[in-house]
Amino acid sequence: MLQKLSVLLLPVRPLLGGTVAFMAGNSLLGVILPLRMEGADYPVALTGAIMAAYYLGLALGGFRAKRVIRRIGHIRAFSTFAALTAAICLVYSFFFNPAAWVVLRIVNGFCIAGMTTSIESWLNDRSNNETRGRVLGYYMLSFYLAVALGQTLVNVSPVDTSDPFMISATLIGLSLIPIALTSLREPDLRELRVLGIAKLYEASRIGVIGAGVGGILTGSFYALGVVFARQIGLSVTEAALFMSVVVLGGLGFQVPIGILADKFDRRVVMSCILIAVGTSWGLLSNSIANGVPLVVLMVMALAFGGAISSVYPLCVAQTFDRLDRKYYVAASGRLLMVYSIGAAIGPLLASTLMSIHGPYSFFLFESAVAITYAIFVLFNVKIGSRLPVDSREKFVPLPDISSEAMKLDPRTEPDITRPKAEPEPSAKNSDS
Repeated sequence: MLQKLSVLLLPVRPLLGGTVAFMAGNSLLGVILPLRMEGADYPVALTGAIMAAYYLGLALGGFRAKRVIRRIGHIRAFSTFAALTAAICLVYSFFFNPAAWVVLRIVNGFCIAGMTTSIESWLNDRSNNETRGRVLGYYMLSFYLAVALGQTLVNVSPVDTSDPFMISATLIGLSLIPIALTSLREPDLRELRVLGIAKLYEASRIGVIGAGVGGILTGSFYALGVVFARQIGLSVTEAALFMSVVVLGGLGFQVPIGILADKFDRRVVMSCILIAVGTSWGLLSNSIANGVPLVVLMVMALAFGGAISSVYPLCVAQTFDRLDRKYYVAASGRLLMVYSIGAAIGPLLASTLMSIHGPYSFFLFESAVAITYAIFVLFNVKIGSRLPVDSREKFVPLPDISSEAMKLDPRTEPDITRPKAEPEPSAKNSDS
């Protein structure tokens, strides 16, 4: 067993090592920035706008980063993106200015999209049809653990110094080493089949709207969760733990939620999870003022992380059920675009409410979005058709940064040449 694992991971160890390094550094940055703005008494709405700019850059990177990679190659592109991101980490501490930080966050998001695209396309190239599902699993494990690790590094040095920025820059810089030294050949970034958003919505409006909702929930939390934690009285250490527990909940709940989604109608599963977590978070927001124990807050954070991290992959699976397999990768790119737009909008809405109604409105907002979408899905369950279990694709956990990881998904067509454009498909069976 260990020998098989070693053989499987040996070709991709440099890629996974680079992923852990730059995701940990970027995750630390995502905690430090809102804490610094909170310490400087920035309005919550301004903090939300600055943090939302990252997701705008992420969306732009999804469109444009591949062009950079095709033009100069994977190693040089990754090196460029990593060096620029490391420099940005240091520039944050030099230019403590809202306008400058908005620009830096956009560029930051663009570069992270480029780095993940490079890594994921490489992982796809270094795996075969038998191993790519397991490679995706180990990539997701590395991804989640790196994010949780990076958030805990906020405890290494005082928040109000430049040390956290230097740690973040160092980690991102270190990700260059395994990539620059690799002897792996550079993969070919093929063009995707074209799939219009209107056709995708026609096939599965639950999937398209759900991707946006997932972006709103996740983007809001990662942008403002630490601000919320601080405003309700948690220390920096407790706030970092709170953020990490949500990430670990996202990792730990993927398998059980996937089993339920494969056994039952995944629309009902998603709705029940969102209603349960949304209701409990709404009640918790009201009870925090009375001094809810930290352990209760962490248990709820674990469940919340599992719920919001499952929305996007559930929506992908729901959409795939209603498309021909040859369009899965193209559909994933469109869904990721919708997700990124939602992630940019979410912090703007949540921060506005927090600035008007206080910190407790943060999770009331999250709860309202989750429950409203769950009711929408249940309504569509009533009026829509249910696919037989044997005609549905299996649930697969997916990252929410680059669509290149979709090529590792065992549900997609392996090793096919994708032309630049084809006639748009008709849905196999709409979910509404």
